[in-house]
Amino acid sequence: MDNFARPRINGAMLSSYQGRNVCLLGVAKYVDNSGKFFTIHTSDGQDVKVEMQEPLNEYVAGLTEVHGTVNKNSIVCENYIVFSDEASGTFNMELYNQAVELQTKLPNHYITGVTQE
Repeated sequence: MDNFARPRINGAMLSSYQGRNVCLLGVAKYVDNSGKFFTIHTSDGQDVKVEMQEPLNEYVAGLTEVHGTVNKNSIVCENYIVFSDEASGTFNMELYNQAVELQTKLPNHYITGVTQE
């Protein structure tokens, strides 16, 4: 059985998800010149390092969703989605953070993935 669950987390939750696949959303704010990592400012105001498996071949900025594995205080990125400037400008990060915290407090009411045989 494979578990495709990818819970949404914020920066404060990293330590609780060590070694697990997660989804982290925030604003990309610093891209290393080598393209091997960037920093994302999370919904709860923390900065998290996102490590790339291959160097980036595009500029990453604005509202960005990262899928990857938690490794200490960073995420090893499997893939990412950069949202449009329009979406970035109208997205309510505070409300999103409340939703992330709520789904963590009430996990039986928020399905985060599927188990496939």
